[in-house]
Amino acid sequence: MKVLFFCLMLFSSSLLAQTGLPQIEPIISLAIPINDFAEADTTERAFFGLGAEATFPFLDDTPLRWGASFRYYWMGKESRNVDVNNGSGDIYKLTSDVRGRMSPLHLHLRLDPMNYTDFPVLPYVGGFAGISFFGTNNKITVDYRDGSEPTIDNNRKVTVTSSYGFEAGLHIRVSDYLSLDFRYERAYGGWAKYLDFGSIKIDSQGNATYSLLETRTDVEIFTIGLTVELD
Repeated sequence: MKVLFFCLMLFSSSLLAQTGLPQIEPIISLAIPINDFAEADTTERAFFGLGAEATFPFLDDTPLRWGASFRYYWMGKESRNVDVNNGSGDIYKLTSDVRGRMSPLHLHLRLDPMNYTDFPVLPYVGGFAGISFFGTNNKITVDYRDGSEPTIDNNRKVTVTSSYGFEAGLHIRVSDYLSLDFRYERAYGGWAKYLDFGSIKIDSQGNATYSLLETRTDVEIFTIGLTVELD
């Protein structure tokens, strides 16, 4: 009981009547497919991503914050280099690669005590909603041996779907304006078409074939970030 009382006194003494500050945060995260997304016939079971977010105090002296985030997840890539003879004795290098991506854009609303306390460990919860872009691209690059500029051909397919969910995280202060951010998110995604990484085949001429899968796109997301408060 004495330890609990001491912790409560320490927390209450750290409460400050202060104005919340804007925050920016570079983030790295891992998205793991769940439900129908996980059961789809693809060899990629986790997607690595990079992104950034910004949040702002919703009201002064309250734990409410709002903001937005954007992330880019790599969903797999297959590539092949071939030497091609055009029949006239000219040989050139052709690179054919196929890649998939997932790019969620979310608006956030969260309860975060960072607005009004200097306590070093700050849990928070929130929700988010937005859209996710699922892209598939077959990029063909022809590099001529005569030194002329390479030619690039992109065959892109993009699907846009809804995305929403909840988050729970923990800020750990490392200085007055820097905090580590550890976060778990569950995002419920709508139906989308995306690359089946296991179906990619690139022949000896650089011609690529692949299939698209179509399911709902629910994911669990584990995120680490560095929160910077802007004075």
